[in-house]
Amino acid sequence: MRGIQKTGIIFFLVMVTGLTSCRKFLEEKSQTDMTPKSTEDYSELLFGDGYPLGSTLLQPQVQFMDDDVACYNSPLLANNQQAVFGNMPAFTWQPDFLEAVGRNNSPDVAAFNSWSAYYKLILGCNVALQAVDGSIGNEVAKRYLKGQALGLRAYYYFMLVNLYGRPYNDSTTTPDKSLGVPLRLDANLYETYPARNTVAEVYRRISQDIDSACILLDADKINKTPYRFNYIAAHFLASRVALFMEQWDKAAAQASIVMQYHPALMDLPSIQLEEGQFILNTVTTENIWLFGSTEERKSLGVNAAYAFSASLGKTYQPGDLRSFAYYMELPDFLKPVFGMDYVQRKFDPNVENIRGMAWRSAEMYLNRAEANIQLYKTTGKATAAQQALTDLNTLRQHRFAPWVYQPLQMATAEVMLQWCRDERRREFFNEEGHRWFDLRRYGMPAMTHVFKPSMSTVAVYQLKAKDPQYVLAIPGVVLQRNPSLVQNPQSTGVRLPE
Repeated sequence: MRGIQKTGIIFFLVMVTGLTSCRKFLEEKSQTDMTPKSTEDYSELLFGDGYPLGSTLLQPQVQFMDDDVACYNSPLLANNQQAVFGNMPAFTWQPDFLEAVGRNNSPDVAAFNSWSAYYKLILGCNVALQAVDGSIGNEVAKRYLKGQALGLRAYYYFMLVNLYGRPYNDSTTTPDKSLGVPLRLDANLYETYPARNTVAEVYRRISQDIDSACILLDADKINKTPYRFNYIAAHFLASRVALFMEQWDKAAAQASIVMQYHPALMDLPSIQLEEGQFILNTVTTENIWLFGSTEERKSLGVNAAYAFSASLGKTYQPGDLRSFAYYMELPDFLKPVFGMDYVQRKFDPNVENIRGMAWRSAEMYLNRAEANIQLYKTTGKATAAQQALTDLNTLRQHRFAPWVYQPLQMATAEVMLQWCRDERRREFFNEEGHRWFDLRRYGMPAMTHVFKPSMSTVAVYQLKAKDPQYVLAIPGVVLQRNPSLVQNPQSTGVRLPE
């Protein structure tokens, strides 16, 4: 529909010009263009402007920042040192990494601006929410549209506040004292610039939106395609949000709802992968919601100068079939050639125009396990510990060769919590920024990255415990457009090697 396409362009122009007018942007339209009227029209508009599709990249920069990635240099990069240096500022946690990768001529500058990417999607959700009640359609279609838009908006704010705000459980402060991100809950344009809401305020809105989405989407349980946010995805997100807020009972309960509808796990012992096949794809049995782009994992230097770390590789145990299905250790004679020890084989790096990210049922087993371990830790309830143990063993049984697999046995809460964290790391590397966000809520521990400017030299960079760069700087182009925004505290000057 031509009118819908034009409206999408208007959305983008509104975002980049700073949201400074008080006119509703749907008021201005060509007399020759069609205007969305029906619920179906707005459903199409939401899918085009409120879903992360094709060219929409969300947070590819975080794949350079956690401890699952390492820097490599090799003879294969002799004529492509730009792959090593282009995104080096993100890998070394520079306070102005976005501007610095620009100075290094990285092609990923725009892709690393998660602030603008997510707010553009939020705007698409707000348009649908503002129009749905007055649109022409039946109540089932309206509930479905409203539930999707609320669920998506909750997810986008969840990601924004975890990129640009301090963790909800930050031990140095409280969420009502930490700056989060501005809440924009309608599609209107205003003369005043939006200021940042607190982390607590953002999470309250996220919780309200996702709880409402659960109610709306549960009413009809429409599940047409894995590319649409549905009732199972709503409970999935509710579990994740509750986990980050340390609402352990709710995190476990919401995970149980998801597993009631979608308990399937990939059974690696029974899957025969042929050479060139990739375990995670659009038909993987664990998929609940597919979104985003494969380009999310194709930033400059990824899988060449920046790849799977030895630190991560050492966490896998003998007999863990993920060590073949998810990654592969190179034979010794190839390691000097490629400069690395491991290569990932989770995703096909060459497939275009398919969804690049997936919410998988495996996360719900680990969410419920972690929540029950925390309940065991705080209440001493053995039943919670047993449920956690069952979930961990169920996942592991689907990941290990049967002749090697040994079930985990009851242990202290601290030991079981570490088991759960280790499983999350092994399961979700390079998926949706899981590891980076987990490190933040684990207390923002110290981390080391070894940069290799050449094959014979190294430079060691330290991210200190609770380092300011655990919270991303708001992009300079955003600050220029909105003088009401306060920048996050940053490290002073260039971060230098130790």
